[in-house]
Amino acid sequence: MDPKLAAIIIHDIKNSLGNLEGELRRLTDDVPRAQQAHVTCLALQEKLIAFLTLYKADSQGLRAQVEALSPLDFLQSLLREHQANRNGHGAQIVIDPANMPMVGFFDEHLVALALEAALQNASRFARTRIELGCQKNPAGGLIFTVHDDGPGVGAQEKKPSTGLGMDLCNAIATAHNKESQQGEARLSNHPDGGALFQLCLP
Repeated sequence: MDPKLAAIIIHDIKNSLGNLEGELRRLTDDVPRAQQAHVTCLALQEKLIAFLTLYKADSQGLRAQVEALSPLDFLQSLLREHQANRNGHGAQIVIDPANMPMVGFFDEHLVALALEAALQNASRFARTRIELGCQKNPAGGLIFTVHDDGPGVGAQEKKPSTGLGMDLCNAIATAHNKESQQGEARLSNHPDGGALFQLCLP
């Protein structure tokens, strides 16, 4: 892993810990503050998991444990967990069942990490809605998608991210390989507006 990237990630985690400590110090019976402290803690936990996954990919290589799974069941479970952790705050998140295959072959744990990172990114920009989907890849395999209704790729953030999310998604995508094919993570502008994240798996 690039030492500069590692330093940025560790610095970001340090700042998040500082924010959490401050929120918890001020926390008494203030329910909104309790909710914000919980969200901060979850975000920090996700950053640490992402960092450790990337570290493993860089030092040992990341291998996908591919299983036959229902993409719809998988996305519904992911959405339930995401919404439970966020207490219903933020943009509405829906699943688009159009053209979704009955069965797909992928690593449930790794793909969940990638899509959670994509959802975190989409949540920073979405105005009202985020859409999850999964379609067959014409080249074979699957394409998981996260589409938000925000300003699109290239929009400025008040608090810039570390870029850890896309690095993580690329590591997870490339861990999925089949013969000469390898997975790929993409981020682009959707023709109808907003950003479109695609996790392409062979």
